[in-house]
Amino acid sequence: MLKKLMSTVLLIVLLFGTIDTVYARIGDSGYEGGISSGQAPGRTTFEYKEVVFITGEPMVFEGTVTITKNLRQDRNTGENVITSNYTYRLSNAKNAATLNRTLSHSTTLSEKEKGQTIEETMLNDGYSEVVRIGNEIYRLENYDYTKTNIKHSKPAVHYYAGNMWGRKTYRTGNGTSGRTVTVDITGEFYGYNQYWGTAETQILNYVIQNQSTAGDYTDKWGGTANVTLSTTTSQNIRYVENEPQTISFEGGFLETQHNNSVLQYTARLPEFDLEGISTDRIVETKDSLQIETFPSSKRLLIPDLNHLRGHWAYKDIMALYSLEVFIDEASKFNPQEVMTRAEFADAIIRAAREVPKDPALADPRANRRVNNVNNNANEETVPRFFDVSQSHKYYESINSAFDREIISGRGDGRFYPEDYLTTADAITIIISTLGLESLAPSDGIITTFKDNSDIPKYARNSVYTAQKIGLIIGDERGYLKPMEYITKGRAAVIINKYIDYMREDLKKDYRERLINY
Repeated sequence: MLKKLMSTVLLIVLLFGTIDTVYARIGDSGYEGGISSGQAPGRTTFEYKEVVFITGEPMVFEGTVTITKNLRQDRNTGENVITSNYTYRLSNAKNAATLNRTLSHSTTLSEKEKGQTIEETMLNDGYSEVVRIGNEIYRLENYDYTKTNIKHSKPAVHYYAGNMWGRKTYRTGNGTSGRTVTVDITGEFYGYNQYWGTAETQILNYVIQNQSTAGDYTDKWGGTANVTLSTTTSQNIRYVENEPQTISFEGGFLETQHNNSVLQYTARLPEFDLEGISTDRIVETKDSLQIETFPSSKRLLIPDLNHLRGHWAYKDIMALYSLEVFIDEASKFNPQEVMTRAEFADAIIRAAREVPKDPALADPRANRRVNNVNNNANEETVPRFFDVSQSHKYYESINSAFDREIISGRGDGRFYPEDYLTTADAITIIISTLGLESLAPSDGIITTFKDNSDIPKYARNSVYTAQKIGLIIGDERGYLKPMEYITKGRAAVIINKYIDYMREDLKKDYRERLINY
């Protein structure tokens, strides 16, 4: 086991140790119905916005949220427990209002089979929330909260979905003059984490009940609100041409990380008269908020691909070399050359990179294991296949791809690294990294390719899914040619489309379809 861990850790350091990553931080906006600027390496305090409905009128508060986390192991159950601490410092200058909130969640992680983890979250004692609006002070007297979700880990993406329930009770004033406001919150959330981007969407429903007392008079009113929010992070690249002509290279790719959060709400609350007493008329209010952080950028390396200028796959090949998905000598790259199984394994683990861990959740036990691995770096690793020796050029890549369940042998303990790869094989491997084979119907799978009947049975689900999500198209006559050996040029196009899908298209299903943005 130690040898296997050593091999994996050394490979990660070797391949990606110098590359900045999008950190996978579930809940960067918290679960109080607001949005944050989110994910930034080394930062725990983020810009934050939230809509509050306790006064009977939507009120936007802005400021910061500070999030700290730690990971421990429960001594009794052995399960991992994450403690997440949130501190909110918000204000609304227009209404001379402030909101200060501190709370802490404990999340128990129960690992199940087939990459599934059930997470159960409870609110810890010691929470506090004070809302000051002018001379009126709302204090959170009681807060009941629970959240549960399931995470499904695939080789290149961790998907999750969950539900939450909460009830807040605020009081203001005293026994003879004041008010009690109860806010019931139910919601669901969906998201994913992966190297090229993250997304989380929350759909929340509020029921607000108010009872105000002034002497012998009591005013009761109720209302509802719906809040949908989405937070995304993605890494994009674009080609930048150099302006000077007397320069050793014409241009190169620029990689930029974008963090974007959007919130939309609809509130149905009573109209109030001039004395602040509720009427029977319900007023519907709609609005939206957005936070977009200043992008962070870095230039990518410049491959020597002058011999490929004008080739139909030139841009894709150049992008993959710039991203260090292809690492063999660029000047010798031949797009017409057929790709071997070993070469494809090396490329796919660089494209389907492992989901980055939240640095705030570093496991001390894992750190000790890594130190032990580093101390034994020269120890011999265990080959995964009889025909892939330690001296093989792609030994580490093939081992890693096997350990992550991206590739497998042919049932006899061999990988056949120098055999050629068919288009159907390549598509099957790519879709397996996403874990989306189940998007295909259970029977009667038919694609629109004219040679649909040539698609082997084992690849039908994957080819159907790949066409559905836009990773593959046919040639000018509508043929896929699934059993044809895949060339390096065609592989470059498919892999680059795969990365683009991870960056942009995947998040559309978590934003555009769930929130009108």
